[in-house]
Amino acid sequence: MITSETPIQQTFTLQGIRHIEPMSAADAVANENALLIDVREPEELEIIHFDDTVEFVHIPLLSLPLRLEELPKDRPLIIVCNDGIRSVKAANLLRYQGYSNIFNLDGGIVQWFRDGLSLVLREDYANDEAENGCGSSSGCGGCSCGC
Repeated sequence: MITSETPIQQTFTLQGIRHIEPMSAADAVANENALLIDVREPEELEIIHFDDTVEFVHIPLLSLPLRLEELPKDRPLIIVCNDGIRSVKAANLLRYQGYSNIFNLDGGIVQWFRDGLSLVLREDYANDEAENGCGSSSGCGGCSCGC
C-alpha cells in the first residue's frame, strides 16, 4: 500500500493523517483486506457510489462518533468523502479513538472517478454527463466529478 503524509490531489490535511491515492486504495481493498468507510451524506450516495465489486461501509460523518463499534480495528480503513476534506476530519477522529491503520482517500470519490475506477452514477446524472461531456471546457455536466 503506497501512502503519503502529504496529499497530492487536495490541499486540506491534518498533521498525522496518511493519504492514499485511489489506484492504491482500490488495490488495497482488493488485495490487502482494506475497507472503505464512506462518510458522505445519504443524498450524496444517491447520486454516485461504489458499485457491488467494492466493499464499503457508509457512516455519515456526523454519525461516526456514535457508530465506532461498527468499524473493525484489525483492518486497514480508507476514509472517503466527496473531495477528501470531511474524510481527513473523520480519519483524525478515528486516530484519536485508537484506530491506527487509517488512511484518507486523497481527492475523495471525485478523484476515484477521475482515475476511472468503478462507480455507479445515478441515471439522470449519467445522462447529463453524456450530453454535456464530462471534463468538457463548458463546465460540469452535473456528474459530480468536478469538471
